[in-house]
Amino acid sequence: MISLPSDISELIERGGTLIVPSRQRAHAVQLAHAAQQLRAGRRVWTSPDALPLESWLARELERRATADALHWPRLLSATEEWWLWREATAEATDALALVNPGTLAEALLRSDALAAEFAIDLARLSSAPGAEWALLGKTRRRVEQRCESLGAARLANSVARLSLAAGSPPIALQGFLHWSPRLQELARRLAEAGIVTRCTRAAARAPAVPSIVIAGDELDELERVADWCCDRLRDRADARLLIVAPGAAGRRERLATLIRQAIAPADSLADAAGGYTAVAIEGGEPLALRPSIAHALATLEWLAGGADDFSHLSVWLLAPYWARPEPAARARLELWLRERAFLRLDVRELLTALRAVPTALAKPAQELRRQLQAASVQFDQRLASPRSWSERFRAALSELAWPGTHARGSAEQQSVLRFGELLDEFGQLAGAVHLLSAQGALRAFTELAARTAHRPADEDAAVTISPMLADPVVRYDGIWVTGLDADSFPRPAQPDPFLPLTAQLAASIPQASPAGRLTEARALLAAWRAAADELVLSAPARTEDLALLPSPLLGEWPQVKAGVASIWLPLRMHREGVLESYADEAGRPWPPELSLPHGARSLELQNSCPFRAYAELRLGSVALEGAQPGVGADVRGRLLHAALQNLWQRLGDSHALQALPERALDDLIEQCVAAAGAELERAGASGEWPHGAGHEELQRDLFKESRRPAFARELRRAARLIRGLCELERARPPFTVQATERECHLAIAGARLNLRVDRIDALEQGGRAILDYKSGRRAAFDWFAERPSHVQLLAYLAAAGEDVIALSTVHLTAAEIRFDGIARSSDVLPRVRGIDVPAGIGRDAAWAQRRHEWRACVARLASDFLAGAARVDPKPGACDYCHVVGICRIADRDSGAALDLEAGDAADE
Repeated sequence: MISLPSDISELIERGGTLIVPSRQRAHAVQLAHAAQQLRAGRRVWTSPDALPLESWLARELERRATADALHWPRLLSATEEWWLWREATAEATDALALVNPGTLAEALLRSDALAAEFAIDLARLSSAPGAEWALLGKTRRRVEQRCESLGAARLANSVARLSLAAGSPPIALQGFLHWSPRLQELARRLAEAGIVTRCTRAAARAPAVPSIVIAGDELDELERVADWCCDRLRDRADARLLIVAPGAAGRRERLATLIRQAIAPADSLADAAGGYTAVAIEGGEPLALRPSIAHALATLEWLAGGADDFSHLSVWLLAPYWARPEPAARARLELWLRERAFLRLDVRELLTALRAVPTALAKPAQELRRQLQAASVQFDQRLASPRSWSERFRAALSELAWPGTHARGSAEQQSVLRFGELLDEFGQLAGAVHLLSAQGALRAFTELAARTAHRPADEDAAVTISPMLADPVVRYDGIWVTGLDADSFPRPAQPDPFLPLTAQLAASIPQASPAGRLTEARALLAAWRAAADELVLSAPARTEDLALLPSPLLGEWPQVKAGVASIWLPLRMHREGVLESYADEAGRPWPPELSLPHGARSLELQNSCPFRAYAELRLGSVALEGAQPGVGADVRGRLLHAALQNLWQRLGDSHALQALPERALDDLIEQCVAAAGAELERAGASGEWPHGAGHEELQRDLFKESRRPAFARELRRAARLIRGLCELERARPPFTVQATERECHLAIAGARLNLRVDRIDALEQGGRAILDYKSGRRAAFDWFAERPSHVQLLAYLAAAGEDVIALSTVHLTAAEIRFDGIARSSDVLPRVRGIDVPAGIGRDAAWAQRRHEWRACVARLASDFLAGAARVDPKPGACDYCHVVGICRIADRDSGAALDLEAGDAADE
């Protein structure tokens, strides 16, 4: 269980103040005190006065200013100081083209705080050579001048005036690994008043002897931590554990998931709703990254006149942070907008588009337009103060009913409340900032939200994950520190780039030198040993392809090397009770009285992978189309189909094509392409809005300069491709185009299919050829495999009759124009090979045999679809562009094969 050292407990009982290095350590002290009070049988107690050093200094200085307002200047808030540094940095670097001045301002502010902490006199460094600290000194002077003009004082400059009267409650400083000059001076002055106690951890127990674990790799290390937590909590349900996991935030999130799954697999998903508190992660992430806050900032950005990709608009519309329209109605609006193929939209364009929705969507579109128009009123182009913009931002979000009416968990509610506080803090900049434009105010507020770290307060969790290499302050039942390889511990020296290295070394700043880092590492080891009943220190043996060595500081204790973990990711991710196996490979049968959906595509998908056919055509798991520049691939294909249909309806046969002069052929192709383009425009297939009454304004506002040039280029491209095809067609033996875009029906194996054949040619040599136009990439052909390619053509063959002697696709791409297929003989179509004829039978008999095999293949696929066959059985390469791989769980099947393989390898050994 979590507990406090006896001397800290005594201090708190006496009403004293405990000063710790961070907000997270103060929270840990509060939880430990609460646990002790509950164990003592109390139900009501005074919360301990534990807070970070900066917060304590600000509180005491504000108390002095309140008591003596005439002689104390106003203390700058943290937000005001950030703004002043931001503006001073922009002024000091006006001649430099900086990508992100805000980041530079943050770095300068940290450097100034470090100089104040270690008593480095920046005024004496102003004349020292070096552009970095010259920039720091110049920016700092600008900040000081601005503070003087505002009649305010910075916290760092006011600490020297702080004094406490004798008889005040005792104060203790705990958890500081290195006593900086500022801490030493503060402790000295407080000690002179007789009110400071520098706590030392009570030596009631001997320091823990660490266990050293060398894991196979980083993931194996996290898995061993999760197993350790599970074992300790299984032995003692009231145990409290601390995991120190420095590094990327994603690593800690992954560890938290592993621990939840190990402790309670059935409940591990409940964390999303805020109902599972077995694991808590210390620290925080930028407030701007919290989902509800990101939605609010995106809303303000749109209202301020920004334009963004349609993908971001889609996320914005489908987010749950709305009250009206209903989610289903917003989803229908999003789908309708997606079909219009927008690339980027701003609010004005969105409002214009919403006026042209179909009647079925008129009501939700009107509601959305009303909200957006009411919110947009807040964003006029007039300059206003930060206070005014703070109120306007709040009012605009209120018009859109943010954050919605859905049930919010504790974490989300805390984020929303913190966002409201941040709006108030931004409004307090009115004393330091005069007037801002809408874009300037929003840019500054977004920067403020991005620099404000926030993590909702957690309850007393069984496992706490911390990113900080710091003194735990309180005592835990067990502590595990990860990532202690030689490159990471002691941490490498990181001198501040804006302070002279000589000054940093003279001030003994720990991070400035290897010696300082070594002292810091040893102090950490001592703090961890004193704060835990059980201490585990671990390091990975490798990270990806790089071998690692454990920190030399771990050599004092014996090491336990873990075995090499499996390299198969599915096996390593598996958690008993979390993943389920789905053994049923058959879904519901298809009603035989209905035609198969989407014609030949049902057979194509069944041939590619039965599960995808079932998921896409039976369960509706289809990939949403995304907006793309220019003209979409589907429109490109429809344009070519329509233009070629017009062309051959006018020509009729190859004799007419041969007899047509070159110039006349070019004119005819241009006419056919133009007619096809006009037809698509009338149908709205080109992505443009249809012509007619009520749409003129939309045409003028949205598409006059954007869509039409792209479509005109596509018309010219189609004409070039068709001209190349005509040259290829002229090299063919004589033929007559018998049908284009012909609809036919096929009844086979009890199934019915509705088909549309692109083109059927009657050949002068006898027989017919089936052609299918393709405008996309060419796929490899395999006509004789158990699962042949281009089942669509085989279905056409089964429906067309016995006299078909050739099947071919006609590829029209910028790379090549060609026929690609199979024929009875090689003299039917250009570059289309004939079938191989076995010895002893004629060519006609061999072709008839192939037709019979292909018809049997079509019948088998149709029968499987009717039966609801849904096994996960993809053809090679079928998963490369499949959108249902996330639900078919083919990785689970492969992991089973990997398990068998590893078991076999072990048996061989």
